Amino acid sequence: MYSMEISVVLPCLNESETLGLCIKKAKNQIKKLNIKGEIIVADNGSSDGSIKIATKLGAHVINVKEKGYGNVLRAGIKKSRGKYILIADSDDSYNLNDLSKFYKKIKKGYDIVNGCRLPAGGGKIKSGAMPLTHRYIGNPMFSFLTKILYQIPFNDVYCGMKILKKEFFNKINFFSDGMVFCLEILIKAKINNARMGEIPITLFKDGRKIAKSHLKTISDGLKTLKFIMICSPKLLFFIPSSLFFLSTILLSIFNYNFFINETEKMIFVNFLLIFLSIQFFMLGIYSTLRAKQIEIYKGDLLNKFFKLFKLRLAIILGLTMVILPILLNFFNLIYFGDVYNFIYSGLIALLGVNIIANSFFVSLLEIDGNN
Repeated sequence: MYSMEISVVLPCLNESETLGLCIKKAKNQIKKLNIKGEIIVADNGSSDGSIKIATKLGAHVINVKEKGYGNVLRAGIKKSRGKYILIADSDDSYNLNDLSKFYKKIKKGYDIVNGCRLPAGGGKIKSGAMPLTHRYIGNPMFSFLTKILYQIPFNDVYCGMKILKKEFFNKINFFSDGMVFCLEILIKAKINNARMGEIPITLFKDGRKIAKSHLKTISDGLKTLKFIMICSPKLLFFIPSSLFFLSTILLSIFNYNFFINETEKMIFVNFLLIFLSIQFFMLGIYSTLRAKQIEIYKGDLLNKFFKLFKLRLAIILGLTMVILPILLNFFNLIYFGDVYNFIYSGLIALLGVNIIANSFFVSLLEIDGNN
């Protein structure tokens, strides 16, 4: 089925200072393993002679027009002919002499084996190899979040060196065009019940002297955080929504028994909690819909929700909550006391508007609905 045992995919954008060394290391390891392999350089518009170097050393060069780390890797992997695909950067920060370790590990039956540069997984980071914000904040934080939210067994989710089965890659649709691809491939591996492993590695200082790093700390970090939030609606949205609603019930009971004289103030707090509960629930629905579109979510919650949800009923409820307080105020009917009547009327109307607006958005997103 596969004409090669292994394909080494190297993303490239002006890496002429280090690309040749990476290719030579990879070729040497393939030769030592006595297996058939290939080197694929997925180039993203280099203008410094990188393509010429790769061609001279016998690598297969693929020109990728769409910008971004994810686009380059996906294109390179698709063109690969190997049963196993090793990914590593072309700046010599990852030691391609570790190729044999990754190959021997995945041969034990794994679908994907991820490298780990962080001490938490036994890895090492040479002095100056990683920005301090990445080393002590970004990478540990995102790795911790993905462990908690998705139970994936990796200590360094942004490691750029990994090996995977081509068969595993072909079964899954990937969408990330940038650095989020590192995270997407690991989360989807977990969701699709892939057998996963990890290898501690050493991260070396970028071997380039002239070319600049392609990392964008703030923008890549925000994209990663957004991706994590979209893909974990239960913990980030539905559970807080339930807690806000439960707090409303408990405060109502607590107020009735102990703070009867503070009823009007407690009603104000309850309105705020209900508002937050509705808003978090709707955010959960939005993120679940998006997660389903990018094939991260495989549950049945949406089907159950849309069996109950009807846009027309939501509009009727929302309009009632908007119009009723207006009518009661028009006829001077005081139902919360002189001081709080206007405030509570506004809150009820605000809840009504919130329900209508969110219901319209949900209805638009639910393509197959009959609302």
